[in-house]
Amino acid sequence: MKNNIWFVVACILMFFVGYNMNDVAVSFPKYKVAVVDVQAVMEKSKDIQALKAEQDKNTKELNTLISKAQNEILNESDRTKAVQMEENYRKQIEDKKNSIDEQYNKKLVQVSTKIRNLISEEAKKTHYNLVLPVGMVIIGGDDITQDIIGKLK
Repeated sequence: MKNNIWFVVACILMFFVGYNMNDVAVSFPKYKVAVVDVQAVMEKSKDIQALKAEQDKNTKELNTLISKAQNEILNESDRTKAVQMEENYRKQIEDKKNSIDEQYNKKLVQVSTKIRNLISEEAKKTHYNLVLPVGMVIIGGDDITQDIIGKLK
């Protein structure tokens, strides 16, 4: 009889512990998840469009320099002078290309940081705990892409 009473007390105790554990689990805050199509945001960004236009302009200038170098080297009759011109143009082209790439990467980082900060601000303002790129989420999450694009303009 004594064992049955202890068994009943243990069962009641376990019931209350389990019930309280469930209560604690329910009281944890739920995560509010947002998704952003980063590619669409980048494409709509005026800064990115300006950066692409500048990169195209710089690439055309570089191609013009290459064409000029080729023509001058081909038209040079003195072989040693042609080799020297080729070396000079190669260094000039390489320096220009490195400069263009460095400027592009620097500006791209600035624009990416600006967009990331904008997404972060929007998430905090609308009380999202987690923001993921659209490609990482199969289902769920509130799409805030249009809100971000609207704030870019």
